[in-house]
Amino acid sequence: MSLDARVARGWALAALVVGLSLRFGYSLHAFRARYLPTSCDGYETIALSLLDRGEFALEPGRPTALREPSYPLYLAGVYAVFGRRPGVVIFLNCLLSAATGLLLWRAGRRLFGEGAAVAALWTFMLHPQSIYYCGYFFRETWLCFWSAVLLWSSLDWRAAPDDPVGARGALIGGAAAAAFGMANSAVLPACALAGVGLWLAAPPRARVRRAALYFFPLVLAFAAWTARNYEVTGRLVAGSTHGGEEFFQALVVPPDDLGTARQTEILARTPAFTSAAGLPEAERNAALTRAAFAWIAAHPATFASRAAAGVVKFWRPWPYPRAYQHSYVLLVAASLLSDAWIIPLGFVGLWLFRARWREAPALPAAVFALTAVYGAVHAVLRYRLPLMGGMILLACAAAERLRPTREQLSRMPAHGR
Repeated sequence: MSLDARVARGWALAALVVGLSLRFGYSLHAFRARYLPTSCDGYETIALSLLDRGEFALEPGRPTALREPSYPLYLAGVYAVFGRRPGVVIFLNCLLSAATGLLLWRAGRRLFGEGAAVAALWTFMLHPQSIYYCGYFFRETWLCFWSAVLLWSSLDWRAAPDDPVGARGALIGGAAAAAFGMANSAVLPACALAGVGLWLAAPPRARVRRAALYFFPLVLAFAAWTARNYEVTGRLVAGSTHGGEEFFQALVVPPDDLGTARQTEILARTPAFTSAAGLPEAERNAALTRAAFAWIAAHPATFASRAAAGVVKFWRPWPYPRAYQHSYVLLVAASLLSDAWIIPLGFVGLWLFRARWREAPALPAAVFALTAVYGAVHAVLRYRLPLMGGMILLACAAAERLRPTREQLSRMPAHGR
């Protein structure tokens, strides 16, 4: 689809207006329905602890590393300015999601042209999960935004050695990677792989400088968090003390039982899990991590099959039957109308445009790294949400590439049209 730039901007503005209206509307509904948006995973609790006592903690006097720092720090900053007004955070979530769509549109224009970019923007702004998570205090909207910043910045990494946009893109990318990785340490391998992509994409004379600009904020944030954790726990915790439990339970609990009552029953009968329950946070994490690797050594074939199943589960187009706030039938229908075509077409696009990966190296790096990490550790459908913007962009570009042109249609026999 070829669009005039002025027309394309009009369609893009319409997509933003419609998408923002849907986000505001659903978020208002969720807020009024008292879906407890502030209780999601303890992020607000940590933010309030930072403001009230200067502690990064879930309980007074007990510093924690269960959650990575960038999202609680963001919430604390919002509350420091506006007071404890959860509605402000939800409002900003909607704006962050719209900004994510805008970044995808700008990236799409440079990579694939106006038609694919506008289609990607509309698809993202109508994407059900992207709308849903705006109404809660989960970190997904925050992660999606920084993932999009990283993707957008990587478009400049190939600039000529003397072009300042190359250095600027590397620095912005490094800052985005720091915020991204310090919101969820599972994405740190993706950030590191994006840095390798920067090295391969940048002109030889600019590689060292741009790599240094990219890795400086990422390494600084990573080192500061690790040092803080060592000071309060006495252990080297590079990411989260929740990782050991996530890893271990995904190994000992069959995939179909994760997230169900059976998971609790199985873990209650697992000695390694129950014996670690009374340990301090960091020691518990270390014990469960050791137990996970011991389990892998004892069951290598099972682990390989679980990892393969995890990759499939990570990209499953619709959710498993679970206790949701909304009708499961409705959720499946929404998934079939969105992810069921975005995911396969996105992978088609990843393959079709493989010769152009160096033009936006952060995108393939994120897809491959997060798929490998979550497939091996713990595949949850919402964990792939930071990848969906890029997958939408690839899917729309693939659809445009595969769509027959008018010339091709005109050559088809009448009975074949």
